[in-house]
Amino acid sequence: MSHTEKYSNGSSRDATQGNSRDSFSVRGGFRRLPIGERRRRLSSALGIPPEEERVTGSDAEVLQLADVMVETAVGYVPVPLGIAGEIIVDGEPVNVPLALEEPSVVAAASYAGTTISRHGGFTTETSPAIMRAHVYLEDVTTEGEAELRAAEEEVRRELAEPLERMNARGGGFRGIEIERLDDGTVAAALLIDTCDAMGANVLNTAAERVKPLLAAKSGGRAVMAILTNAATDRVFTARFRLPFSACARGSVDGAEMARRVEKANRIASLHKERAVTHNKGIMNGITSLALATANDTRATEAAAHAYAARNGGYRPLTTYRVENGALHGSITLPLSLGSVGGAVGFHPAARLALRILGHPSARRLGAIAAALGLAQNFAALSALVGEGIQKGHMRLHAIRLAYAAGARGGEISPVAKRITDNERYNKDAAAQALESYRNEQATERGFEGSGSSRH
Repeated sequence: MSHTEKYSNGSSRDATQGNSRDSFSVRGGFRRLPIGERRRRLSSALGIPPEEERVTGSDAEVLQLADVMVETAVGYVPVPLGIAGEIIVDGEPVNVPLALEEPSVVAAASYAGTTISRHGGFTTETSPAIMRAHVYLEDVTTEGEAELRAAEEEVRRELAEPLERMNARGGGFRGIEIERLDDGTVAAALLIDTCDAMGANVLNTAAERVKPLLAAKSGGRAVMAILTNAATDRVFTARFRLPFSACARGSVDGAEMARRVEKANRIASLHKERAVTHNKGIMNGITSLALATANDTRATEAAAHAYAARNGGYRPLTTYRVENGALHGSITLPLSLGSVGGAVGFHPAARLALRILGHPSARRLGAIAAALGLAQNFAALSALVGEGIQKGHMRLHAIRLAYAAGARGGEISPVAKRITDNERYNKDAAAQALESYRNEQATERGFEGSGSSRH
């Protein structure tokens, strides 16, 4: 059997490799070309349709920004920016900007966030912005390990210059911890308070700065120096209390709904496969907030999932309990979100998101993110144990289908409703719903025209 698939335009690709056999290649100095020339070559080689050209590169200034921010840029991907809210976090209202492609996330966060906010909102606990960078050393003796433990003041002096600005803001070096790994490698952790920054560049600079010193003190050899994204010293907790009266959903009364939510969370604690999706739902909101503020979404995700597995098994990040006529929910997770530095203050869309948030400190941003994740989880569990998750998802999917079929402006909602009413969620059904709606509108306009001509 051939593993080559043919496309309608005559080009082909190897089905086992997924590689298009067009003439386009990034080799031969492609990355050194101006971004406009890169786009022209890409378009010529791949036959990019006009709508794809337009949506990924119509703004020259944003193209220049993309070229500055990433290597070999060929455009940008516009992601919808929505606002969830208004949510009460530690007594203060906040509207939360979310950048994402999934339609249900903003709606779910708004539903749960506003419901909880009507009954006291979220309270949070935050920790200082302590992050870690490690210097890994091999062939370190027991005596050398002791020398490392005694080297804190020397390390502090060595880091005075690279951490000068961090120190001025009230952060800086907070200590050193030594750990010997199973293979004998020694991990020397630098604890640094990064204030309102996530601090990746500061952490890596500090680790590389003290690497020769630590190697000399230990008598061993340095292997590498790098930050950790685990952020286990930068943990946030958010909580809410919701009376049974506010938990009711559809035909299910509040006490029973609270019991079901608690049960659903317990299932996630017992079944790893459920826990993965449970936590993914939490990160729907948190990752979207991280993206909107130009924080590192990959680091945020990695830290959360590592924390969920910190005790050996993979567990949900949330807990629920039913007590004294109310449902009590909480979440605890590490969050290394920054409100300054990196792309956070550089990208204009991130500046807009921070403006919407009220220019929060890193602690405030982390608190908001934790509350958002808990709201997201409560909304998901309420739907799952209530009417089911698909009803709301498919209603929103119908809106996309209507748009894809060609509905625009005021056509989208009524066409989407027809799709939902017919319970047929595919392109053909959407096209039929749009055609039917337009025919009805044309008929109505004809009647109106006939009526007006009689006067």
